[in-house]
Amino acid sequence: MRGRPRFWTGLIVVLCLGWACGVARAQINVAVTSSVAITVAAGDSVSNAGSFTVTNSSGSTITISSVNISATGPGIFSSLTLTGQVPGTTSVSVQSSPNPPGTSNTFDFSALPPLPTGQAATFTLSAITSSITPTPTPSANSSDVLGGRVAYAAMLLPSTLAKAPPALLLGLMIGILLMTGQLRRRHLVVLALALILAATELGCGNTSSVSGSSTQQVQTITVSSGGTPTGLPANLGSITVQ
Repeated sequence: MRGRPRFWTGLIVVLCLGWACGVARAQINVAVTSSVAITVAAGDSVSNAGSFTVTNSSGSTITISSVNISATGPGIFSSLTLTGQVPGTTSVSVQSSPNPPGTSNTFDFSALPPLPTGQAATFTLSAITSSITPTPTPSANSSDVLGGRVAYAAMLLPSTLAKAPPALLLGLMIGILLMTGQLRRRHLVVLALALILAATELGCGNTSSVSGSSTQQVQTITVSSGGTPTGLPANLGSITVQ
């Protein structure tokens, strides 16, 4: 009889340890399977910007409703897409919200099939980097150059012609001067300068060249049950645009 209290105490300890181990196993685990450190050009498409798995060892089927991924330099991206797949089902691709991406990006996976216990869903991040966007700057117009030296009252152009390419307008100017007999060498010099200015107007301007780097991390994953996913945040690596 004297040994029974120790027996019951030991049994309780064993049961508690077994329960604790069961709780430890009843979880959702996130593991990075591919982390990148790459340099790409503006406008490039990156098919693998990092990938990870979500393993369900909770003992029951779960659903993954959303994934949140942070980006330290979202300005280098024009889009971010996360593709998820449960084994034996069709993959689901989701664009970030917001789109274009921000520092915190949510991917809605409400369409992803349920993940059975003991299986792992795979996720791959892809990206398209922002392209170089030219921003034209105001510059001298061919009609402005002509205005002070060779523009005549009889040579005023209709509004439709004013929108024509500068080279075409210069050709019309030369034709009119030839027909009126007023073409002089100084006119040709001014017209040549105007043509050069028109060419530089089309080819030059302020360009905002996209460059920089960004590191992506999986911050949160929303699941229906099984507790808070472990292994977060998960680092997917960095992308540099040059």
